[in-house]
Amino acid sequence: MRELHPQDLATDDAWKLLASIGFGRVVFTRHALPVIRPTNHLVDGETLIIHDNLAADHQTVAYEADTLDHTHHTGWCVIVTGTTEPVTDPTDITHYRHVLHPSLPGPRHRLARIHPDHITGIEYLVPRVGVHQPALPTDGYPKDQAPQP
Repeated sequence: MRELHPQDLATDDAWKLLASIGFGRVVFTRHALPVIRPTNHLVDGETLIIHDNLAADHQTVAYEADTLDHTHHTGWCVIVTGTTEPVTDPTDITHYRHVLHPSLPGPRHRLARIHPDHITGIEYLVPRVGVHQPALPTDGYPKDQAPQP
């Protein structure tokens, strides 16, 4: 097995990767215990909009999204930590319901906005001597390392 090289992502690259996919996992607390739920998301500027199945409003949460290849063990992971607020403006609700395409089961009657305090990301790449590797495309492979059909 080849050795992988983890590389921290710049914040702009982390946002671009988040915007390239539409789902991840929100981590919050319920009854003082951690809960992890898959949910769809939408990047709006530097906030995330999610379908809200949280236990309370204005909660500190972590949101994680990734594209990891289980065969080659390459890919990326982005984690956003911040505070949620319910989306209550009727115009925003209509807009987000129109552009947020849910593909996962679960409640969809409420929307929440995550205001990030921290955003971090990491890529897992096959090392190359002297070559900077850009953020991975959404299929999880650098162009020259995609599996051949």
